[in-house]
Amino acid sequence: MFPAALEYNSGNSSGGWQRQAASFLSLFRLASTLPTVAALGHQLPILEYARVKKEGSMKKKKRIFCLGLLASISALIPVRSIAAAPAQQALSGDQVVDRVSPAAVSILVGKGDGQVAGVASGVIIRADGVILTANHVVKGMREVQVRLKSGEIYDQVELLASDERRDVAALRIPATGLPVLPIGNSANAASGATVFVVSNAVGLPWTASSGILSATRMADDVPGAGSGYRILQFTAPLSPGSSGGVLVDAEARILGIVVGSLSVGQNVNFAVPIDSVAGLANVSGGTRFDSGARLQPFGAKATSASAAPSNPPATPVAPPGLTLPRPDQRQMHTISVHSKTIYLRRERLQDDIHKTALFPRLGVRFADYGQTADIAITVDRPVMTFDWTYTLVYQPKSLTLASGTVEATDEFDAGPKLAAVIVEQLASVVQFPREELDRPTGTSAANDTATREAGNDPASILRSARSIFVESHTIWMKGNLLQDALYVRPEMKEWGMRIVDDRNGADIYIDVTRPWLTYDWIFKMINPKSGMVLGTGKVTAIDGPAAAQRLAIDIVNQIRSVRPAPATP
Repeated sequence: MFPAALEYNSGNSSGGWQRQAASFLSLFRLASTLPTVAALGHQLPILEYARVKKEGSMKKKKRIFCLGLLASISALIPVRSIAAAPAQQALSGDQVVDRVSPAAVSILVGKGDGQVAGVASGVIIRADGVILTANHVVKGMREVQVRLKSGEIYDQVELLASDERRDVAALRIPATGLPVLPIGNSANAASGATVFVVSNAVGLPWTASSGILSATRMADDVPGAGSGYRILQFTAPLSPGSSGGVLVDAEARILGIVVGSLSVGQNVNFAVPIDSVAGLANVSGGTRFDSGARLQPFGAKATSASAAPSNPPATPVAPPGLTLPRPDQRQMHTISVHSKTIYLRRERLQDDIHKTALFPRLGVRFADYGQTADIAITVDRPVMTFDWTYTLVYQPKSLTLASGTVEATDEFDAGPKLAAVIVEQLASVVQFPREELDRPTGTSAANDTATREAGNDPASILRSARSIFVESHTIWMKGNLLQDALYVRPEMKEWGMRIVDDRNGADIYIDVTRPWLTYDWIFKMINPKSGMVLGTGKVTAIDGPAAAQRLAIDIVNQIRSVRPAPATP
């Protein structure tokens, strides 16, 4: 309509108007391509006014009229927006969790006795029943049960495949048409991006937490994580039971499988990128676990709050099946506490044990400094797990009386849990007949005689040694790694050498350190009775598991150099 109006020439027969109109039409077309025509209409009169100031009055009037008309028309033209189309609206946290939860599963595992040994998480990766979870969740377990958000329970579960290095396993349940989440590209995930975790935290299924993606790094950088694969570090909080949970981005796409965390910092958690393990879902065949029908979630049979007695007993009551020892039944009287992990201080566990209601009734006390206790309590925490292990050892004979594991988030959670189970174990072990525990064996008697005959000669001590105590003074390798590596050496069996838990009672004390910012692992073999250094060595390895194997070889070689080699069959 505007070009037609501009061609109107009533009352003006001069050619100047047509030229001005043509000029105006060109300006109008140019203005229509700019962000705002109105803005151009306001700028042009100012520029033109400066230029036409020197022209004749008629020419000046025509130009001013033309520009005024342009300004009037421009006010009627809608402003053209050059802004890009708005991006798709991001999902809210609630929407992400709603999408993810149906594909997240709760996993119960047992050792074959019908009792729940652990709870964990998983995510459906294929609609025909394939699930990914953390490998350490199902490793060594005989019974497995899978529970879906829909309320369905599957007791028949198969292990399709596992990636030991990345700690991820693929399971299969006999189901089809299951909800599946889209796979994200972890390689393109940027540090600082919002992420979510949906898991079976502390046995509460489909618990959600959020945080950011901190970094994508090699597992070699993470103590205890192994080597040779990528790992996602994130800050979404985790709890026991979160292992195997699903890590997703803000669009509910799978980024990784949760495998563990470190307690050294705040929310230093890790997941294996989904694109590194998605292929496990395509493996055919499988090994079936025993039926998980007997497994029940923790607290499923707990008494309701309304059934609790209104007047609790004033004195501590022993747990069902536990008989407290009478004074004349107590065979052991002193205990000591040792912690092999930096995550739980010995003093804290000692306080937690002392605070339990049953401890005062056991008739035992903590040994004085420098005194060898009847029972040594040792706790540890494997790196990147929520497991806290404990052992009770009868020190005079280095006999393990009891051991076990609890799950906890940190020392404030682990201390009371460990204290509770340890005190229950103490109530039983303090009644063990001491004469049976102290009964000498042929090897121990020979050991005592050989040790006395060895004197102060390092070679003689190594030749006659029958027991080894291992201690690691670096967080990069747990002492039990080297213990296991030594235990499987055939020479140890042929020589009749044992791995013991009492340093002072051992013939050889092996101390392992790792200088900071190196790959060197240094060991010393020391005689605890004399403090004499029996041998030293150094190996180079990228991580603790590799170092343990090399250290074991070097230690055995040094011992072999002074004593006869084991006879080969």
